[in-house]
Amino acid sequence: MIYHNYSHFRFFWLNIFGLIYSTENIIMAYIVGSLTNMAAKRQFVALPSLIGQIIVALVIVLVSGLMFNYLKTDAIKQVNVKLRTKVLKGMLLNNREDSSDLGFLTNDFKLLETNRYEAEIQILIYTYTVVLALGYALYLNWFVTLIYLVGSLLPTIASSFFQKSIQKASGDWTAASDKYVSQTKNTLAGTGTFNLYSKQDNAVKQNKRVVERLEEKLAKMNLLNENTNTYLNIIAIGGTFLLPFAIGTGLVIKGQITLGALFAITQLSNSFVNPILQILNERNNLSTTKGIVKKIKQYIVKSEQKEISENLPKNFAELKVQELALVRQGKKLADHINLTVKKGQKIAVIGPSGSGKSTMLQYLMYGDYGKAEKVLLNEKATAAGNFTKLFSYSSQSAVIFADTLWFNLTLGENFARDEVKQVCQNLGLGQLIKEKGFDYQLGDNADQLSGGQLSRIELARAILAGRPVMLLDEVNASLDKPTSKMIHDYLFNTDFTFIEVIHHYEPEELRRYDVVIDFENYIDKFEGKIG
Repeated sequence: MIYHNYSHFRFFWLNIFGLIYSTENIIMAYIVGSLTNMAAKRQFVALPSLIGQIIVALVIVLVSGLMFNYLKTDAIKQVNVKLRTKVLKGMLLNNREDSSDLGFLTNDFKLLETNRYEAEIQILIYTYTVVLALGYALYLNWFVTLIYLVGSLLPTIASSFFQKSIQKASGDWTAASDKYVSQTKNTLAGTGTFNLYSKQDNAVKQNKRVVERLEEKLAKMNLLNENTNTYLNIIAIGGTFLLPFAIGTGLVIKGQITLGALFAITQLSNSFVNPILQILNERNNLSTTKGIVKKIKQYIVKSEQKEISENLPKNFAELKVQELALVRQGKKLADHINLTVKKGQKIAVIGPSGSGKSTMLQYLMYGDYGKAEKVLLNEKATAAGNFTKLFSYSSQSAVIFADTLWFNLTLGENFARDEVKQVCQNLGLGQLIKEKGFDYQLGDNADQLSGGQLSRIELARAILAGRPVMLLDEVNASLDKPTSKMIHDYLFNTDFTFIEVIHHYEPEELRRYDVVIDFENYIDKFEGKIG
C-alpha cells in the first residue's frame, strides 16, 4: 500500500537509503573477519587503513539511516492522510450511515498503521539485508553459507502452518471491534437517559460484555502471533545456528576455511537468517490486515468513481411518479401513490404517523424503500435514485456538523456573504449571525442553540443549495407559531418548488398549497390500516 499511495520519487530514495543502511551488518562481518584473520596471522600493518575505512563506512550508514527514518515516518504519515481521506469520501458516498464506519477509521486504521505500513517497509529492508549478506557470505565460502541457508528454510516451512489461524483470529477481532464501537456509540448517545433514571451501572454492565468479547478476540490474535514467533525462534536456534556452526568448526579444523571467514559468515548469518525470520513475522502482521485492506480498496474504488451523470435537464419543469408503493423493513406503508411536481408548486404531504410520508421523501432522493411503475422527469422516463441532485433536504432533526456556522450553512461552497446573510435574515437568523458571527463553532456549542435555530440553519442550507426542488420534512416541528408563520410566508412568496411533510396544521393553512397529498387515501388500499 505504501508504493501505490506514496510519492514514487520519495519511495525511490526510501529504498536507496534503506539499501545503504542494510549494509551495516556486512560492515560488521567484514570487521570481524578482518580482525580475526589479523590476530590469527599476527599482522597488524593494515590496521590503520582498516580503521579509516570503517569510520567512513559507518558515517555513510549513519546518514543513510537517519534519512531512511525520516522518509519512513513521512511515508506512513502521507499514506495515512491519503487513505483516510479517500475512505471517508467513500463512506460519505453511501446514502446511509454505517455504525461500524467510525470504528473502521479509528481502530482498524491504527492496526493498519502498526501491522501493515511498518511491515511493508521492513520487509523491503530485510530483503535487501538478506540479499547483500547472502552474497558476501557466498563469496567467503559457498558451502558453509549453503548450510546456514538451508537451516534458515526450516522456520519458513513451519510458518506456513500458522497463517490461516492468524487470519481467522484477525477477522474475528475486526468484527468484535465493529460491534464494540457501535454499541458504545449508542450507549454514549443515551447518556441523558441513563442519568435521568440513574441506570449508569446497568449501562456499563451491558457494555462490559462487548468489551470482554473484544478483548478476548484481541488476546487470541496476539497469543497466536506470540506463540508462532516462539516456535519459529526455537526452530531457528537449532537449524540456523548450532548445526551450521558445528559443521563450520569441523571445516576450520581441517583447514578448509579460515577462522575469520567462519566468524564472518556466522556474523552474516544473522543478517540473512534473522531477517528471514523477521520477514515471516511481518508476513504474519500483514495477514492480520487483509480484511481491512480489502475494505479500504472497496471504499477507494467508490471514492474514485466518476460522479454518475444524472442527466438533469438544464431547466426543471416537471417530475411524475406513478403508482408508487412504499415498503420499509418488509412492511408495506402506502400504495398506488401518484405524485406530480411542477416547477414553482408548493405541495403539502399529510397523513397519519407511520404511513410513509417521510419515507416517500427518501424514495425521491435515493430510490430506497419503494418501487414505482414509472418515473418521468420532464416527460422523459428515468430511474428512481438517478436524479439526487434535483433535491435539497431539510428535516425536523437537523444535521449539524462540528464546524463553523458558515460551513454548516454552505457546506464549504463559495457564496457571497451578503447572499448568505439575506437568506438567514429571511429565516429569522439575522440576530444569531449578528451576535455569534459566521465563525461561531457549532461543535461543542450546538447545544447552546435552540432546536428551532438548528432546524432553520439546515433550512438555510437547503435554500442556498439552489436545487430545483426542496424536500421539507416537518421543518416547523420545533418552531413556535409566529416563527413558523414568518418562515412560511417567506417560502410562499418565492418561486421555490417544495414538497413539505407536515403534521400539525390548521385546515385553512392547507389552502396555501397548490397540491395536498393525504396519505389517508393510500393506506386503506391494503389490509391492516395504519394509524
